[in-house]
Amino acid sequence: MTKQDFINLGGKEWSNHGKERVYINKAIYEKHFFPGAAIIEEWNKIYYDCEKNALIRQYRNKKPKIEIQY
Repeated sequence: MTKQDFINLGGKEWSNHGKERVYINKAIYEKHFFPGAAIIEEWNKIYYDCEKNALIRQYRNKKPKIEIQY
């Protein structure tokens, strides 16, 4: 998948200091990537990292974890 694919799903584009990401919410995460996942949106940041070409989830400000590598 590409940056534009995540935007088309409803993700919000973000860039800062040379980093580009597309943040997605729990509904997009569960519908398109992990059906049945029980995550608490307030505790998780879910985004597509353009540089790493990966879907990443960060739980409670701990080290981000790659969920899917494209």
